[in-house]
Amino acid sequence: MVRDLYMFSKVDPEADVVWFKINYENTLHSEADITAFFADKDLDIRFAYLDSSEDPSKGKYVMFTEAKKGRDIKSIAEELEKKDIVLGLDWGYSKNRVIQSVDFPLHILGDRAVMIRAKTFVNFLNVLNEHVPQSEGLLTIVGLRNGEGAARYLRGVTEMDDSNFLELLKELLMAAGWGILDYDMDVDELKGSARIRESFIAGEYEDSDTPVCGYISGFLAGYISESLGKVVQVRETRCESMGDVLCEHIISPVPEGAKIEHLLRGGSN
Repeated sequence: MVRDLYMFSKVDPEADVVWFKINYENTLHSEADITAFFADKDLDIRFAYLDSSEDPSKGKYVMFTEAKKGRDIKSIAEELEKKDIVLGLDWGYSKNRVIQSVDFPLHILGDRAVMIRAKTFVNFLNVLNEHVPQSEGLLTIVGLRNGEGAARYLRGVTEMDDSNFLELLKELLMAAGWGILDYDMDVDELKGSARIRESFIAGEYEDSDTPVCGYISGFLAGYISESLGKVVQVRETRCESMGDVLCEHIISPVPEGAKIEHLLRGGSN
């Protein structure tokens, strides 16, 4: 099972790692026809992904395979490119046997993105905590802005309302590797809790006496507030870094007349 977005192929160290990026016309049988083509050529798919998010009438098929050294891949590519459904084709050799699942540049939620390890993110947090006054409040504000942006993007690309906005968030957090979300919220009273298991921040922190996921609290507050059009505040009360089984973020309405930025600055934990 592929678990890393970037890895080195070790199946057959004597073979060449070859990649194909196929732009195709999105018909009922397009993906199956392309997969069958590689099977006919005795090219096993080591890693592949499909993407038709930009234009439903077109698709992109990225595939990595291993081929015996000296095999005529160019002729195979030329034959594939002649298929009626194929609109464009790039291919090449991965000289260092690298298999990766993204194009460059990478885009997430409509904007350019980069991938970093959770440990790297936590290193940033530690440096800020050591050298920047009120760093926790600052990070919470950054999370707030990013949560608002995520909600605006999702609203633009899919149906989102009071009944499913938290389910969309649950899928987003899992896909991004942030954690596994469970929640209980009264959208009329603006009260509830968001519980996250395997938090990417708490999981990389050493033992702590206080909650450490202020950035996530801010993200949740921004996302929920933007989704509902009503301002909420979010405060982390339990954290895996403190030995708790999960991280719990309490959701509550902002007092009338108060600004969420003032409530969050330095006061999320």
